Amino acid sequence: MSDKKLMIKSVSVGALCGLACSVAVMCVFALAMLKTGLLSESALNYITAGFLGLGAIVGGFAAAKINRGAGLIVGALTGAVMIFALVIVSALQNRADFSPLFFIKLLSAAAGGSLGGILAVREKKGY
Repeated sequence: MSDKKLMIKSVSVGALCGLACSVAVMCVFALAMLKTGLLSESALNYITAGFLGLGAIVGGFAAAKINRGAGLIVGALTGAVMIFALVIVSALQNRADFSPLFFIKLLSAAAGGSLGGILAVREKKGY
């Protein structure tokens, strides 16, 4: 498989893994919120940005493992694709909002994806 096709495949799979992880963690958090209901909406927005970053770490890790290298670039691209998917979904719902919180989420996803990619490449082999 050519390098470009492998990178596209790895970033796509990584972004799907990252988004699935983010959704799963947010669902667990939402269940906990239903039980307690102690957080304000403004705090919840920043917490979801953190969960997006966590999902991007998982997605960047998966993408770099599939790509077998270029962890920083593949991870950052994975985070960017995750944000792009969220922008598309928001635009389809007429809720696209480019507030400062959007840029925090963008930074969280790009940094998380890059960190996940670096961790995947630097992982020690247990021989």
